Amino acid sequence: MDGFSASRRKLLGCGLASLAFAGAAPGEEKGGAFEPLPAKIAITPKHLTTPVRINGKGPFRFIVDTGADRSVIADDVAEALHLPLGRPVVVQGIIRAVDAVSVPVRELKFGAAVRDNLEMPVLPRKSLQADGFLGLDAIGDHRIVFDFRNKTLRVVESLPVEFVERSGGGETRIVAPGDGDHLRSAECRVEGVATVAFIDSGAEVSVGNEALRTALMELAPAYAGLRDIELTGVTGGSRTGKVLRVETILLGNLEFSGCEIAAADLDVFKIWDLADKPALLIGFNFLRQFQTVSIDFRRKEYRLKLADDSGWVNRRA
Repeated sequence: MDGFSASRRKLLGCGLASLAFAGAAPGEEKGGAFEPLPAKIAITPKHLTTPVRINGKGPFRFIVDTGADRSVIADDVAEALHLPLGRPVVVQGIIRAVDAVSVPVRELKFGAAVRDNLEMPVLPRKSLQADGFLGLDAIGDHRIVFDFRNKTLRVVESLPVEFVERSGGGETRIVAPGDGDHLRSAECRVEGVATVAFIDSGAEVSVGNEALRTALMELAPAYAGLRDIELTGVTGGSRTGKVLRVETILLGNLEFSGCEIAAADLDVFKIWDLADKPALLIGFNFLRQFQTVSIDFRRKEYRLKLADDSGWVNRRA
């Protein structure tokens, strides 16, 4: 089935900065305005965390990062738990790679998952802004549910193979195959350009790669960029990108309208083997527009449920 010929649900005004809607003027649809991106923004998210027990102690608060291959732990947590220093490792971030030291973790327990004998790199708390990050080495084969209405994050068992699709309910299912746990969807078009999209819950903002910007520039010179933006990541460093105003982004049967995204040559696109084809990293600024977002690694799918009580979400047949 062609996901782009299906009925669409339209989300208006999805700016990259935190959305703060004032009362709509007469005749305006609420959500039509958006806040522009600042000149500099940290990609590191400030959002939901999940409780994690390390070697039976805790709980500690970890961010779930669906764009990271490895889980990491904050330096002060490793020190408080008296974890012995292990071998040197390289931690690849969204911007750059850094050298770090690892610590052995006998047991990592969170939600429905238990992981044994992990080697976890240690990074400064100042960079992580949390007790740690759970990467794909920990969350693979499970389902991650971000519940924005109740402000919770759950790690649960994958839906069974015989799961029966529900009709209605405002939930959209998007097939997301990929290499291992690197889930990605081809059900995305940015201004009509076929784009590979993937959800990176470790990113605060949504970013397109240079291949996407090049394809958009072939449509109109304006896509060269409105202005520069400096992006920083959890492993430090920065990358200069361009801010693009995009009128239409289709993801499955969802339509985002009037958006600003950043475009930059980030290392994450190379890691996911997406440097040479139009790709869009979907960050939390888009995800927060839903009531719930589910990422099921075993079934290789995304499920997004619209916020029914949101005044700035408009449905259309």
